[in-house]
Amino acid sequence: MTTAQLRSPSGQHNNADLIVWALHLCGGAERWVDVEELYLKAFELAPARLAWRTREDLPDYKKCAKALQEVEDEKSTRHLLPAFMKQGAYERRLSVKGLAWCEAHAEHLTDLYSSTRVVPSASSQDDARHLKTLTASTAYRSWEASGAISTERWKLAEAFRCRANSPDATWQARLDEHLFSARRNGHGEAERFIELVRTYLNDGGTQS
Repeated sequence: MTTAQLRSPSGQHNNADLIVWALHLCGGAERWVDVEELYLKAFELAPARLAWRTREDLPDYKKCAKALQEVEDEKSTRHLLPAFMKQGAYERRLSVKGLAWCEAHAEHLTDLYSSTRVVPSASSQDDARHLKTLTASTAYRSWEASGAISTERWKLAEAFRCRANSPDATWQARLDEHLFSARRNGHGEAERFIELVRTYLNDGGTQS
């Protein structure tokens, strides 16, 4: 594959392009860079995309590793495998093709991934979907009108995208997902509803 055949960067933020650009900024054209240093640089550029779900100040190793995998997996539509050289499990370096790719698209990549700009969370679309499903549900609209939490488990399941007979662990995970979406988007009413549902279920809410 020639340099010209390397795909162009996406017009939108994505973690694979971010990892390649982060390696360039780490000096990966001149030296081998440990993946942990690479992940920290990528997190510095886009903390909202690569942070823990519950700790915005910490990089999520799994998210960073997945981004690197996207670059190096030829089956991935976002792969840029010829851009990287690999030494052992933990060291990466830009190839000649990778450096040329970064230099050719430097203006665009700087515009998307700059420490002076806020790179949006990859979860933005998930947040929108969670909140749309929740606030459009029968249980939520009923609560808005009456202030009472539905006692019908199937209505709550509809709101949180699970089944009435789902295990407690699944219910708690769904509640957490929607709660974090509400908090990230400043949706106080949805947050209050979720916590009321959690209290209701923890108190042994009906299985009807």
